[in-house]
Amino acid sequence: MKKVLLAVIVSCLAIAATAHAAPKVYVEEPTYDFGSILEGYAVTHVFTIENIGDSPLEIMKVVASCGCTTTALATDRLAPGESVELEVRIDTTGFVGRISKLIYVYTNDPDYADSSGSDRPKFTLRVTGEVIRAQPYQISVTDMNYLFYLLVDLRDPAAYEEAHLIGAVNIPAATLNEWLNRLPTDALIILCDQAGEASERAAADLAARGYKTVYYALGGLDEWARRYGTYLLQTAADAFEAPTREGGTQLACPEEDPLCTDVADLRYLTYLLIDLRDPAAYDESHLLGAINIPYTEISGRLGDLPKDALIILYDDANEQSDAEAQTMLDAGFDQARSLLGGLDEWIRQFGERFVAASPE
Repeated sequence: MKKVLLAVIVSCLAIAATAHAAPKVYVEEPTYDFGSILEGYAVTHVFTIENIGDSPLEIMKVVASCGCTTTALATDRLAPGESVELEVRIDTTGFVGRISKLIYVYTNDPDYADSSGSDRPKFTLRVTGEVIRAQPYQISVTDMNYLFYLLVDLRDPAAYEEAHLIGAVNIPAATLNEWLNRLPTDALIILCDQAGEASERAAADLAARGYKTVYYALGGLDEWARRYGTYLLQTAADAFEAPTREGGTQLACPEEDPLCTDVADLRYLTYLLIDLRDPAAYDESHLLGAINIPYTEISGRLGDLPKDALIILYDDANEQSDAEAQTMLDAGFDQARSLLGGLDEWIRQFGERFVAASPE
């Protein structure tokens, strides 16, 4: 009788232990304070999520508050004792002062049931710190990405070298297909040739391939030169004669053509991106459309640059661009800007997007 009773007790204890087995989500430091940082830089931090319970932990989803992004988890199921890393990145552009960003981790841990009464438990992580306002002459890589457009000159290299718009990337029409894996389909792309015919066809082709914001410049370089002469043109010869059109009429985009853009719109978008690093560094890697004027030479080249255009300077990590932007502002370049964090910060936030690299 005693043996039977003991067996029943053991069985009940085992059932009770099984009934109370549960996953338990745990992060050693669920709040990360990054201290202080200049507006425009990205804050990154890695939280390690552990299962310290005694049954599998399932991570249904991770939701971040505005301005915060997370990387995909390597796994969404943790056995007891296992862990997984969650990388969080906060873009501080547009934020000033004390900020606090929340990351909600929805799991099957019964101790973190959603207070709203839903059946999706959540565990909260927090990133906090002080964001210091950037200087007026600094521009964040996020804002630069918003401004970024790719002006593609479809003519042959000889014609391109003779005269082209500053910042235009030379991709001859015959080789455009070879660039498709390097041109983001969500990028603003404007195609240009001598008179507009080739770029119109190429724009239609790219649009059919899924490029959402591709346009051709109506009338091409000829129309630009008719309206603006040598403004923002880089030429091989000292003299450049703009073509003429009988009657002096200006071209206008047909209302029914969604791929057409007027050169006046192109002029409105145009900015000058200057890479201040030495030529070897520029040849190795640079932002598409950037021209190379080393910081040791730019003071002697100010007379060649337009004072009424947006000019964005960058180097690797703001070593010289801040100082050069201030020098240009003092010289009357009211729209001179320094790219905050330089090429290093661009790559940290956007990877190889719009980056031209030398072939290996």
